[in-house]
Amino acid sequence: MKKQYTRLSSSALFRLLFVVVLLIVSFCFALLQGGFTSWFIFYMLVPPFVYSIMLWFMPISQFDVRRSTDNTRLEQHDTLEMTVTLTRENRWPLLYVIVEEVLPKGVFDSVEQHETRRLVALGFRKEVSWTYAIQDVPRGEHQLVGVYVTVTDFFGWVKKTKFIEGKRTVIVFPKIQPLVYKKMLRYKTPGSAKALQSRLKDTNVVAGIRDYEAGDRMSWIHWKSFAKTGKLQTKEFEPYRDDSTWIVLDTLPSEYFEPQVSFAASILASAQKQHESLSYMTASTRPFTAQNLQTNEQLQSLLVHLAGVQEEVFDAQKMYSYNEDLRQAAIIHFITSSLTNEWVEALSNTAATPKNCVIFIIVNPTEVHAATDVEKRAATRGMRIIYVPANRFAAAFEGGKA
Repeated sequence: MKKQYTRLSSSALFRLLFVVVLLIVSFCFALLQGGFTSWFIFYMLVPPFVYSIMLWFMPISQFDVRRSTDNTRLEQHDTLEMTVTLTRENRWPLLYVIVEEVLPKGVFDSVEQHETRRLVALGFRKEVSWTYAIQDVPRGEHQLVGVYVTVTDFFGWVKKTKFIEGKRTVIVFPKIQPLVYKKMLRYKTPGSAKALQSRLKDTNVVAGIRDYEAGDRMSWIHWKSFAKTGKLQTKEFEPYRDDSTWIVLDTLPSEYFEPQVSFAASILASAQKQHESLSYMTASTRPFTAQNLQTNEQLQSLLVHLAGVQEEVFDAQKMYSYNEDLRQAAIIHFITSSLTNEWVEALSNTAATPKNCVIFIIVNPTEVHAATDVEKRAATRGMRIIYVPANRFAAAFEGGKA
């Protein structure tokens, strides 16, 4: 019975009936009591009662919401300043309007409600704006879907709430720290370059033609020139450059996952600024790859991807042993903060040689990191281990421990 009464008392119809009953009671009191004071009280209560009844019948679907921000680019830990503009079609007087931003769950859990909730005295105005700020915004692609608008009368007897849709995407990029990317030397096994160039020469870019020489393959003959001149000529190819460098980001759950993402973004940004070509892979349940990153447009597209990267649980050894993309890499830069046996095995199987694997491990900058058994095992296989403080990425290319 009590639950049923609670649902009834919160309903809009009950609120209307409550106001009407109060108006009737005040009229009966003035009629029976008589006198100046009783009628004065009644006439003083009539305007708010009538306003409450009219407010109950007024539709609030007329509202529209717009957002704008002065932040041209947001990075992790920045402050988001958002200006919300509420507009409506008519000038019906509204005394109290409560507007509350609907924030995505999980990413803005630390935001206090009063920071995105506002009590606005709209009055006769058709438009009102206000600005709120959210400190230390998390990395990600956040979807703002709309606001809740609540209108109420003088005493809060009549309340009407409406969700006003107003979508806005806020992209918070990883924090990019200054560093100078330095290309690391590749370890070459004897005869590997010659064998690989011989295997891939047919697919290289044609740079020109020359006269046929004994021993040239038939597939190299330039048949179009032979048809015109009747003279055998052979295609000349651009020298094959086996210097592709891959950046691989580990997405297994880790305490320093956010610095991992920032470190990957910092390397890519520095390399693009120096006109170095890199390839990138997000190692997750569904790998994401981007090859030969050179232009600023490619970098910005990749940073948008990094803004939305999340931790995942997967079997690294099963998924990334003998990975076709990484098998063609000259050097693999693997970024993690918790190296596992599965990753050591996967990198050993997929790399041309473990000596061309450089493992960057993000560590606590306030503590001296002691090498784990897994890290020692990787080092004995020839992999280079570099410890990177979470707050000083430049140390990775300033002669870190290897």
